[in-house]
Amino acid sequence: MMELKAYWDSLSGFGKFKFVLKIILVILAMLFAIFNWHIVEVDLVFVKINLPVTLLILMCIVIGFILSSVFDYKRFKKKDDEIAELKKQIENYE
Repeated sequence: MMELKAYWDSLSGFGKFKFVLKIILVILAMLFAIFNWHIVEVDLVFVKINLPVTLLILMCIVIGFILSSVFDYKRFKKKDDEIAELKKQIENYE
């Protein structure tokens, strides 16, 4: 519990806003999915499958989360590499 408080305290005002907004969106998405438990036919390229709308929505949310995490990781990794390179350049000038 203490780690969560430390994380919350480390966030900026905008970071806290984004965190709360994400939680609200997840709750709304889950409520939407729960209220739409109907079987639909999903036509993939070569296969047709029957899935509940809820499962389809949750799968889309999970896939979107994974994709956004991958792209954020690449972006932050690039920035971290750039920072490391700039630190090396600063050390060389000193």
